[in-house]
Amino acid sequence: MAAWNKVSLGDLFTLANGILGFFAITFILDRDFLGAMNLILLSMIMDGMDGYMARRFGSKHTRGQVLDSISDSISFAFAPALLIYAEFHTAGDSLQSIAALVCAVAFLAAGLFRLARFSVGGYQISYFVGMPAPAGALVVVLICMLFGALPEPDGLHPDYFVAFSSPALVLVVALVSSFLMASEIPYPKIRGKMAAASGFGLLLAVLPALLGPLLVGDQSLYTAFSRTATSAALALSLVYVFGGPLYERHERAESG
Repeated sequence: MAAWNKVSLGDLFTLANGILGFFAITFILDRDFLGAMNLILLSMIMDGMDGYMARRFGSKHTRGQVLDSISDSISFAFAPALLIYAEFHTAGDSLQSIAALVCAVAFLAAGLFRLARFSVGGYQISYFVGMPAPAGALVVVLICMLFGALPEPDGLHPDYFVAFSSPALVLVVALVSSFLMASEIPYPKIRGKMAAASGFGLLLAVLPALLGPLLVGDQSLYTAFSRTATSAALALSLVYVFGGPLYERHERAESG
């Protein structure tokens, strides 16, 4: 029990991140993709809170970065990779099945590489080297929400809001995200107004899950609301994905 005496409040949020990622994996295995994606989004909120809690209330050990990377590997590498594979892998050796496997492995490998690079010293510099794994996972989740696999025909999860299914689009986005995570492109760390915009984007992403029980009685209203909120969250995420490096380059030029 001595080890548990060293667990701080920030550690609890970090552990919650990894546990939610594990539950997301179990939902994927049950083919409840929407539930899994919502759990990954919740894990991102936990990931955003753990650093704040550690700064606000302190830590009882020096292993926080390692614990954070382990939890992130579950929620932002393993779970999204499995989601990609499970949604688009079909029976047989079809081209789509092979592409789904390749993209899932690429995303997993890039995510793990990115997190390992961060844990050995990336947190000590003023910017991110490569796109952060949570950002890559967020883009993949939001793209899957809008353009992933259609709901199961058994009617188990009718409260879904896929605009249209486009495996090619999702797989290409997963590959691009993998490249950006594994790259050495500088990304700004999320602070100040950028943190507020990120929090607002996450709120938009989880609104369908939060307000779904109130709106699901009117399927058309629920679908329209959910697609709008998810599209807005995706737009904000893409601003960071493609605008973040330009912003970081501008900041370096201004300070240099």
